Amino acid sequence: MENKPLVSIITPTYNHEKFIGTCLESVLSQTYSNWELIVIDDGSSDRTGFVVSQYNDKRIHYMRQNNQGIWKLGEIYNKALQLSKGDYIAVLEGDDFWPPYKLELQTNSLERSNAVLSWGKAKIIDSQGNIIETLPGNMAHYIGLPKYNFFSELLFDNPIPSSSVVCRKSALLSIGGFKQPSGLPYVDEPTWLQLGLMGEFLPIDEVLGCYRRHERQVTSSMKTAMIKASRYSIDFFDGLPAEAKSLVLENVPGLCEKLKRKNIEYSYYLGRANLTEGNHFEANRHFLKAMREGHPTLKAKALVGIISNLCRKDMGWLDALSRKVRR
Repeated sequence: MENKPLVSIITPTYNHEKFIGTCLESVLSQTYSNWELIVIDDGSSDRTGFVVSQYNDKRIHYMRQNNQGIWKLGEIYNKALQLSKGDYIAVLEGDDFWPPYKLELQTNSLERSNAVLSWGKAKIIDSQGNIIETLPGNMAHYIGLPKYNFFSELLFDNPIPSSSVVCRKSALLSIGGFKQPSGLPYVDEPTWLQLGLMGEFLPIDEVLGCYRRHERQVTSSMKTAMIKASRYSIDFFDGLPAEAKSLVLENVPGLCEKLKRKNIEYSYYLGRANLTEGNHFEANRHFLKAMREGHPTLKAKALVGIISNLCRKDMGWLDALSRKVRR
């Protein structure tokens, strides 16, 4: 491994006592051994630090800081990035874990390509270790997709599981590190969008990460904030320099119409967010906009939203019904 590039693994963690051991074991089990693991503990109040201290490996570097919370997540990632010495950066949060072949497969693949980032599928695991699903389900769709076509897809849906990512450190540094614009409780989507303008992404049709979904998780406990943040990609595209925007539009016909449709759909989801928060006047205003400007399906959903708002009833039941129908 002496001639192999060093991979720096960034692991932010907070109160992951139950999961950090599995996380570290999955790194220690890698068939690719030239790595360093930078664990930044955001002031855990449980035994996370003690668990990490039980692993006596000089490649594991543990740093504890006072709790800053999810809105400072970008600072945590960038602190680890500044400490890193590797040619490649991998992302592994403290409650996630990897299959043993991950680093070897992705590092070798990146060494043979000019891609700035490699990614693949992830198994979604519950707190008990049971597999819920594997995402994305249509990985073949992304294989061979041209750069600007993939970038346009990122504007509508982020298919990249963070635990599956390995990227070039030089590319990250060139965009100023990980991105967390104000109001966003995550760094992945804005960072991938910036990198997506720089170069090709390399999708691999293999499970390259395991992502744990549990009750303490940000995406489970901050759903309203996540809905409000869903507009970010529209604002990101609108804010691109004219030359970059023209280049994307030349390569992806019809993109403006799709973005307009997403913006209208956003009104519906913002209505739902306001309904959840009890802001009934705002909820009604956004539902009405979705009804006026949306496609037929969205109009119907917005009407249900208006009725639910009048009844002061959250729309979680609609999600449950949709899942039941899909089954």
